Amino acid sequence: MSRGCYGIKMGYLSVSYFPRLKWERRIKARRLARARRIRQVDTTLLIAFAQFVIIVLLLSGVSAEYQSNKYMQDWIAQNAWPVGYLLNGYLASTLVGVAIGGGFLLVQRWRSTRELRKE
Repeated sequence: MSRGCYGIKMGYLSVSYFPRLKWERRIKARRLARARRIRQVDTTLLIAFAQFVIIVLLLSGVSAEYQSNKYMQDWIAQNAWPVGYLLNGYLASTLVGVAIGGGFLLVQRWRSTRELRKE
């Protein structure tokens, strides 16, 4: 290395500068891959949640029919008595509550991932 006019060392860029660029590229690639995975997971969760809501709605309908239909109650009591415990209304209302809570959690997750995408 030589010294310039003012006693400042003149030289080349440090060798450690270039691996840093490579490291930054790797980090950027990992972030992009993570964002893609988050999008795929969000789509999968949304589909699973929609299926859950449909099943809960069907169960609620069957439960309401069971509670209002005396013949159905008698038949289930004679032939499939454990099903009567599932159709008495408690399971359906619990699952509706779980679906509402899950919907709020999905909205919260969607909003947080949307904020991450902006950065």
